[in-house]
Amino acid sequence: MSEEQGIVVRIRDDGMADVMTEKKGGCESCGASHSCHAFGTGNKMITRARNRIGARTGDQVTLDLSSGLFVKSAAVVYLLPIIGFIIGAAVGGSLNQAMGIRSGTGAVLFGLGGLGLGFVVTIMVSKWTGVKGILTPEITRIISRGSGDGIGVRVDPVCNMLVDPATAPASLEYRGTTYYFCNPGCKQAFAKDPGKYIG
Repeated sequence: MSEEQGIVVRIRDDGMADVMTEKKGGCESCGASHSCHAFGTGNKMITRARNRIGARTGDQVTLDLSSGLFVKSAAVVYLLPIIGFIIGAAVGGSLNQAMGIRSGTGAVLFGLGGLGLGFVVTIMVSKWTGVKGILTPEITRIISRGSGDGIGVRVDPVCNMLVDPATAPASLEYRGTTYYFCNPGCKQAFAKDPGKYIG
């Protein structure tokens, strides 16, 4: 299991929670990156995780994603494009005479096509696993309870930036909840269609 600690910054209606965690160097290649929203230029990010244990805003929690899933996600990210390239190069090399081109040219052209196809398949598989929740982290333990009223930061529902309520450039109350925004543009976007951002 890969374990990470964070602080819950928002509870969602769909059984998920947004957890503020430390950004790691390998974030770009992580199979769970579809559920993460890096923000700012610092070392923090927001990770969307299953919340089956009832964590609340402000709680310090542990997130788990099994190492087997990391291996699978790495295979998707790295191996599919490479396999596509190899198959494309082999096909291009074998069809050179039928196409009337040199074997090296056919191998390169088909190899690049296979590489592109591998990336397309990788994106499709990543979206499918994201929809199915296969690579979604899960909150497995509450380390300590928060104060119940949050941790002094909120998540802008439009762009997922962290916002300090005391210094937020904009805020808006909607259905009994106050939402804070990093700029007036995010507030305007939210006001036009709140359901799009909090659904």
